[in-house]
Amino acid sequence: MTSVGSRSRSRSPRPETETETFDVEVKLLSGETLATIKVNAADPVSQLREKIEALDVSELGTFPQSALMFGRHELDLGDTAGAVGLCQGSVLTLLRLPPRKLCTASEDGTARIFELHTGKTLSILGGHCSAVVSVTFSEDVTRALTTTSSRSIAMYDASSGVQIWRVLGPVQDACLAADGRRVLVMDSHSVVGLLDAQTGRLLTNLVHHAYYVCTAVFSPDGKALLTSSVEGFARLFDVETGGCLVTFGRKATGGRSVGMSAASFSPDATKVLASMYDGSADLYDRTSGERICSCAGHKFSLRSCIMSPDGKKILTASKDGTSKLFCASSGECLGSFDAEAVLCGANFSPDLSKVLTAAQDGVAKLFDTHSGACLQEFPDHSAPVLSATMSFDGTWVLTSSSDLEAKLFETNTGRCLRSFMENGFVTCAQWAPGGRQLLLAFFSGKVAVFDPASDRFVQEFVGHTDCVHSMKLI
Repeated sequence: MTSVGSRSRSRSPRPETETETFDVEVKLLSGETLATIKVNAADPVSQLREKIEALDVSELGTFPQSALMFGRHELDLGDTAGAVGLCQGSVLTLLRLPPRKLCTASEDGTARIFELHTGKTLSILGGHCSAVVSVTFSEDVTRALTTTSSRSIAMYDASSGVQIWRVLGPVQDACLAADGRRVLVMDSHSVVGLLDAQTGRLLTNLVHHAYYVCTAVFSPDGKALLTSSVEGFARLFDVETGGCLVTFGRKATGGRSVGMSAASFSPDATKVLASMYDGSADLYDRTSGERICSCAGHKFSLRSCIMSPDGKKILTASKDGTSKLFCASSGECLGSFDAEAVLCGANFSPDLSKVLTAAQDGVAKLFDTHSGACLQEFPDHSAPVLSATMSFDGTWVLTSSSDLEAKLFETNTGRCLRSFMENGFVTCAQWAPGGRQLLLAFFSGKVAVFDPASDRFVQEFVGHTDCVHSMKLI
């Protein structure tokens, strides 16, 4: 993002005390000044947001969400004005954001697109003969690709819900490139194909893997395709020509390839991260194919492997019951977190200072990244915990399990505040935009927003008559 404001720290000194007030100018992206407001160094950013949104109330219907920028950075609501560097003469920029949308895929044979802040149904993607399992979108949200339980796929105009074309398959998996020009399809073996997104016509088959293809994903710009296979190689293909650009892999002692279970792009898409069957994770340069580092130390294979949003750290979770943190430039192990049970996955806290693990024994745990100490446990699921994530401000932890239950815990005490089983079996659970409310989907077809602060459901998305299999914010 280009700079949309000025920090102006060199022009004026910061206030000497937290009781001193100063003037801060608030501008729109157009450069127009919205207002000049009085600010105290101790004022929470959340309070500044409330002041500014009150001034911008005329636009709330059209732009119900906004972002407050200081220089190149979005201000966190938990910070204070002084902590982020605001001082006399600072300039904030208010970015008005269009309404977010929620797409749900259901057993009732439809996918629905809702306006998130009102619950209004915007379009229905129908005409399927079986359950809709997943939906992917072009970056501009004009096209939507559905995948069904009967292994068919269909392309839709996302605004009108009109079906453009349909392929009966069988297709194991499929996704739409961000630029909306190509569709990736996988069969149940080793063939990955590219379809023309406008017509559904097959353009090329990529059959450069001899064994089962584990993953196949488009690059963020849609111009390249990354695949990985159990044979031990990941390959990057040019979407236009179908040609293989780079091969990533590593030989074990004796010359045999080390099996690979997954591959993904780094946050900036300049590197490729691969999970290996020997329990290590390898990071490669996307252009040259050279291995940057190997993150080793696990005794068994990995269940998950992710990079921090800044691309500086790699977090792994293994069947050996541990999660490990590595330096992405050297492969050095920075910390090890023993969950004492086979892990399903691990996640960073929003501020990257903690690690959340999800284990097969039904327990999620919170660890300090610096000391490796277990800070808190979140128990009582009767089946493996599939995911554990933290609210944006770190107050709550949300867990979801294969027992079809989601639980909300208080981070500091580990106390379970709410079990959503009382509302029915939970099929999907995630944090809503802003990280302070929950998005929940149920076996009954109910989809709703839950507000932990008020301990109640505050929004419902009506229309599905059967189990919701997935949901996606767009």
